[in-house]
Amino acid sequence: MMKSFDLIDRPWIPVTAGGESELVGLRELFVRAAEFDDLVLPVPPAASGLWRILYAITARVTGLDALRGDRWRQRQEQVLDRGGFVADDVDAYFEKHRGRFDLFDSRRPWMQDPRLATECPKSSGVNKLVFDRPAGNTQVWFGHHTDADPTGLAPGEAAWYLIAQLYYGASGRCSSREVAGQKFANSNAGPLRGAMSYHPLGENLFESLVVGVPSQVSGQDEGPDLCPWERDELPDPLGVPWKMSWPCGELTGRARHAVLLVPDSTGEAVADAYVTWAWRLPGSAARDPYVVHRQNKDGGWYQLPADGSRALWRDVEALLGAAGEIKTRRPDIMAAAADLQLGGRVRAYGFDQDGQAKDRQWFTAVTPPILGWLRERDPATADGVAALTRAAESSGRRVGAVLRQAWREAVNVKDREGPWARTAEAIYWSRAEAVFWEHVRDGRFSDGSKAFAHLAHDAIDRAAADVSSPRLVRAVQTAHRLLSTTPKKGSAT
Repeated sequence: MMKSFDLIDRPWIPVTAGGESELVGLRELFVRAAEFDDLVLPVPPAASGLWRILYAITARVTGLDALRGDRWRQRQEQVLDRGGFVADDVDAYFEKHRGRFDLFDSRRPWMQDPRLATECPKSSGVNKLVFDRPAGNTQVWFGHHTDADPTGLAPGEAAWYLIAQLYYGASGRCSSREVAGQKFANSNAGPLRGAMSYHPLGENLFESLVVGVPSQVSGQDEGPDLCPWERDELPDPLGVPWKMSWPCGELTGRARHAVLLVPDSTGEAVADAYVTWAWRLPGSAARDPYVVHRQNKDGGWYQLPADGSRALWRDVEALLGAAGEIKTRRPDIMAAAADLQLGGRVRAYGFDQDGQAKDRQWFTAVTPPILGWLRERDPATADGVAALTRAAESSGRRVGAVLRQAWREAVNVKDREGPWARTAEAIYWSRAEAVFWEHVRDGRFSDGSKAFAHLAHDAIDRAAADVSSPRLVRAVQTAHRLLSTTPKKGSAT
């Protein structure tokens, strides 16, 4: 029986409309985009990658991919004023690439490499495809699965994890692949491995998609701009990777992994998968428009890593682009949101991972409406938020540091942090968010240092509430004194 799963018309993408959720295919998503509130894909790394794929298709069906500079901005405003995608344009795009969106096509399966079936001596297993399943000797997340008796995936769900692997896949050991007599069993990390991803939101899914198309920035290649499914040829794994063209190559063509899904005999489930390396040579540099970049001590830039213990409000400063933050560069997409005078929210996706095989936690969060505070529109609020954030971070760093120092002095040891520091830090950060938003709402930016210092002192008292020994009481008093002392430059406290 012919196996087919057409992503254009088969439902696989979860969306919401008026509080109700439903599954739609790509065509319906675009034709009805103005009716939908949002994407609600439950796997954050897949959602992050899917947004980039949808932005690329948005650029195609609106003609934004063919324009530059002022003409690009004018066209974006015209599309937004229209209030929805033109159904004929959507249909024309998908008809042009009919067959390239089939998940199980024998010659060109969507976003996959069919050659892996012969180039890899053995498959990786479906558990390797799914980030939250254990494969081999890795840790258990949400369910007990074994390689000896794997559970198949519904095709739509498999498409989610295919996307997640292409954007967030691990470096290091992978299934071996032999090409032209050269055999390798290691891969580089996916382009978003371990990173945070930020996306401005409009009033509905249509607006979010149009606003999310990035404008061209300097250094982007002017060569042929194609998505992987638009190319007639498969990539040469031993050759030079595709150049990073704007916008579609940048959004969809940076994967470092090659994947092939294997359906079961009915075509109703994915029973196996190959996950291996896609390229041996390094690709051209590209600055992802949805991530925050920070500068290291050597002057180089790196993507802000995801941290499952770090709340989203602590990065609002970086999104707004406040003056003076020379070591942080906000996502390029925020400039488009400023030009369009949007006042909406920002969604963040994070996947706390190391560079290789350890996947700790994924998460998503949405800010309150902050886009009206971007530096181009409200520099006073942007700078005020930056001042509040710096005050919160300063007190947050010091509350643990002073307790560690006080404990070491009290018990006369150098290599122990004591029982208070982590507890006080947890208390402080769990309460700091409410203090931050209260001061933002009231515009009391100059009061931030005092408010967060008070919160830090209270966290010390709560963490050491059961102390009765005179020596330890003195240690707590020392911590309060150190916290109240202005730290010397370069000091830990």
